[in-house]
Amino acid sequence: MTQPVFIRLILGAALMLPQVAAAQTPEQHDTAIQRIVGDPEDMTQPGCAAGVFSHGEPVWMGAGGAADLATGEALTIDSRFYAGSLSKQFTALGIMKLVEAGKVDLDAEVQTYIPDFPHYDAPVTVRMLLHHISGMRDALGLMRMAGVPDLSKSDLRTALQLLHRQKAPDFTPGTHYSYSNGGYLLLADIIQRASDMPYQDYMRETVLDPLGMTRSFFLAAPPPPGTMVHGYKAKNGKYVVQDDFPSFSGSGGLVTSIRDLARYEADLAGGNIVWIAQTRQLMLAPAYFTNGDIVREQHGLVYASGIKLGKRQGRDWMMHTGASSTFKSAYGRLPEEGLAIMLMCNRSDGAPSDRMDAIADLLAGPPPAPTTTESDKKGSENNAIPFQAGLPEDGRYHSDELNVDYLLHRRGEGVDVQILSAWPGHEDPAAIHHFLPDEHGILREGSMSIVPAENGAGFVAGRGKIHGIRFLPKD
Repeated sequence: MTQPVFIRLILGAALMLPQVAAAQTPEQHDTAIQRIVGDPEDMTQPGCAAGVFSHGEPVWMGAGGAADLATGEALTIDSRFYAGSLSKQFTALGIMKLVEAGKVDLDAEVQTYIPDFPHYDAPVTVRMLLHHISGMRDALGLMRMAGVPDLSKSDLRTALQLLHRQKAPDFTPGTHYSYSNGGYLLLADIIQRASDMPYQDYMRETVLDPLGMTRSFFLAAPPPPGTMVHGYKAKNGKYVVQDDFPSFSGSGGLVTSIRDLARYEADLAGGNIVWIAQTRQLMLAPAYFTNGDIVREQHGLVYASGIKLGKRQGRDWMMHTGASSTFKSAYGRLPEEGLAIMLMCNRSDGAPSDRMDAIADLLAGPPPAPTTTESDKKGSENNAIPFQAGLPEDGRYHSDELNVDYLLHRRGEGVDVQILSAWPGHEDPAAIHHFLPDEHGILREGSMSIVPAENGAGFVAGRGKIHGIRFLPKD
């Protein structure tokens, strides 16, 4: 059994934290952190791996739970996880390196680097993509609406083709915040075109190799069996393997370990290999809407470039999370104290953010209750559905933006829908989606919605933050 890595000299002496942290001995801290992360002897359930760092140096690294329930293999700090949206700060880092090289201008329009991308009424810039204020629809949601529920069976080409088919953004670029995986997939495409290299090769040459992250890679296809740990879905009191994360990179796609992320943290904290002074200034600069207001996401944090900035008990706080259906991750930093905490879990109920907060509370004290300000409200996501509720007519409908047909049949108070898709990885056309009216009369199945179009021809579909996808009757 792999034991946690302890460096008590740093934990006891170098962490310049409040009195609450000093009240416990290093050994008590070790035990408390391990309890938060999970039992390293328990191979009956999946778990998490974690690292705690002071000024870039590891003070605790360990794991608890199983990498593979079938074999009893334990998680370790070298276990490779799907990092989800922790990848976004790496994509942003790749863009900033191209900015430093004079190959990308943050205020240039997307078409400067992707000439075949559609023009909208207002320009979309590279900077807007970085800060989620472009109005670009979420590509992963578009893929699911297009009949591709298992994104591990699809590819970046499909995601980009769907983004290119969108006739309008969800809002005027630069006026709202709406978290978009689609925007970061476009950034990955810009990296490929500006560097004249495949995204994963550029990122290895520019970021991973210089930092010595030798066990890390970016997905361009499904990983070979045994390359990384399994992800597990909690279901009916059991854990079932579910490795259905997207097999492409940009918005996600980083596969990494705690030991490799420790090398990244060391550089971010002051190693100056990749995170040089100019890079730091670019990456941590706050964003602004076109009216001059600072960009805040729905929880009031400032969204920089793949990193959220805010306060925790009056101290500066940097963080981001990542998730697929079964892989969950969190990475937070108190830069003034030099404290960093990261967790990666291979279970749908891993709750790494809660565990990260618990470790931060242990070492730095709990934060005050959150408050909402007017500036926070300005950054709230634009999720309104501006259409009337009701039942569309039976028939076959087509969406140009999704290049897919929906076959609708009324049943009771709701509608049955079959998605007729030709996209790679599409679901069985026999699958039936049953939409029922919510309290407002809007037809819903999970996060998807259907409402009749205002002019009576066809209907409009949405999913999560995506809305306004028009379907017209197909003859």
